Amino acid sequence: MGKRDTVITLEELEAALGREAREYGGPPEGWKTAKEWADEWGVSLRTAQTRISDAKGHGMVEVKKFRRVGINGSKHFSAHYCFNLKAAQGRKRDPSP
Repeated sequence: MGKRDTVITLEELEAALGREAREYGGPPEGWKTAKEWADEWGVSLRTAQTRISDAKGHGMVEVKKFRRVGINGSKHFSAHYCFNLKAAQGRKRDPSP
């Protein structure tokens, strides 16, 4: 068995799975990357990352990775965040020590 017999490209695998025409349209509405949240909030990327991390600690944000297409055409996964403030309201921390 040669090396070529054991290696498969992503394109070959997706074609075999019937995904050759699969679209990479991006995440559903409300899901944004940290950079996209930073742009929307008018803050630095670092500030947005810190606020998202704080929100995760309070159960206020959900994190999922979505497949995206880069500017050079490469496909990759990137983390996206969606805030759920209603779910967090039921989990407010007890302020008593």
